[in-house]
Amino acid sequence: MNGQITYLNAGSGNEQTALDPVQAPATPSAPDAAANTIDKVRELLYGDAMRSHERRHDDLREAVTDLEQRMVQRFNDIQKSIDALALSLRMEQSNAVRAIGGAVTEMGRQISALADRNP
Repeated sequence: MNGQITYLNAGSGNEQTALDPVQAPATPSAPDAAANTIDKVRELLYGDAMRSHERRHDDLREAVTDLEQRMVQRFNDIQKSIDALALSLRMEQSNAVRAIGGAVTEMGRQISALADRNP
């Protein structure tokens, strides 16, 4: 056969011939050819601009990703600083409470000593 398939309609005696889809020629249909032509014209007219925009978009995405990573690192550094300051404040507060307690105890001793001297 020459790439054609023949179909017989039962009872009519008419034969229908169609191209074998496996051996069908690779020529595009008219709408496909028009779309292909339009794509080629679009590429010629706007291809450089589109590639430029894609490069800029990729560069911006990379810059945003870099900024995001830097912000996360800064946030982590700030969080560490806050944690260190909070610990330092707790220690200062504890020391201050001990100092106040010592001062109150000392004042109590002095008051007791004064009370013992003056009955």
